[in-house]
Amino acid sequence: MGTYKGNLGNLMQHWTLCELLRIAGDHASGLNYIDAHAMAPWAAERTGTGDVFDNVRDGLPGQGSIYEQAWRRLAARKGEGYPSSAAFVRAVWQGDYALLLCETNTETADEIEQWLNDIARAPGLKDAEIFDGEWRDRFKGEMPQPSGVGAPSDVLTLVSFDPYMVSSRWTGSDAGNIYLQDLDMALRALGQIRGGVLIQLSTYSANGDNSQGAVIAATNELMASSGFTLAAVVRADDAMMSLVCQRGIAWVTELSDLPSRFTKWLEGVAR
Repeated sequence: MGTYKGNLGNLMQHWTLCELLRIAGDHASGLNYIDAHAMAPWAAERTGTGDVFDNVRDGLPGQGSIYEQAWRRLAARKGEGYPSSAAFVRAVWQGDYALLLCETNTETADEIEQWLNDIARAPGLKDAEIFDGEWRDRFKGEMPQPSGVGAPSDVLTLVSFDPYMVSSRWTGSDAGNIYLQDLDMALRALGQIRGGVLIQLSTYSANGDNSQGAVIAATNELMASSGFTLAAVVRADDAMMSLVCQRGIAWVTELSDLPSRFTKWLEGVAR
């Protein structure tokens, strides 16, 4: 049985993801989706609390955002619980797509594998892989190319990193965090991929002198060395944020208002 926090971080992560998918859908016919922290397709056990999360859940479809609409459709079939990022991808994306999902918990990986078997013949799904283990190990291998979905010039590769925390330090001992050394390795791996690439890098803590400003500065430097630029910073509070970085995206200016639109949406659901 998968678990989910049920808090502000979920709202930030998946509102942003769904908006990225919505915007990208106007420009790309195919999606090459890579998730370093996949989680169960439908998590039934809540481990956290959050009044704002409860407001959104209880009021679906709420303000009618693409996120709220997708969540409502998924919940109507499953009941109590919360979807994974990959489940949101499948609910929102309208074109062809491929999935690479990495998960360290073997029981959860088994749930993902069963889900992938269930949707194997679904329209649009061109390829799917579950990697049972650390994303770092999978990223040492050959990365999936957009050519598996369509012409690389018309396929977006979207990569999601959802660790406990992104650190501004080069190394550290917590495998649940992403340190600069990890990010550097990931960017080298993504250098294999042709075509446009979007990265959603989410962090949920500023502990250990990892303020948002310090993390942004440190990750920006690494991103720039690999040809990526920071397109948007979506903040939930002083600890939680999603960095949206891009390489080779012609429509990047359409991402610039994500922070202000999220803030407006969050103010609406927090009432």
